[in-house]
Amino acid sequence: MRLIADSVQTLPSPFLVIGDDNSPGETITEVLRKPVSSISRTGNQVRFRTQFLQHEAIGDHRKIAVFSGATDTPGTGTMLNLLVKPWSKTANTLLTVEARITVSAR
Repeated sequence: MRLIADSVQTLPSPFLVIGDDNSPGETITEVLRKPVSSISRTGNQVRFRTQFLQHEAIGDHRKIAVFSGATDTPGTGTMLNLLVKPWSKTANTLLTVEARITVSAR
């Protein structure tokens, strides 16, 4: 499991992507994308961390995802995960977002 977690940790060009759409399934209509600030691994868990500054990601949102092999261009990369849950950010708020991927055997 650690070998797989190591592989996830070293995936190229991870980006955090925000979407506001109501589309079903594993789709996201992008509003904003930002490079992941840091990646760390503890055991079988990999953490992707990004900060949104006071002027970024302001408003109400529905989706957030991590893409690997991505660029600044919308639609690039491969989706690793997708969280569908309403959330909001106001101006003058600094928000740290951490996505955790845990590798386990079932």
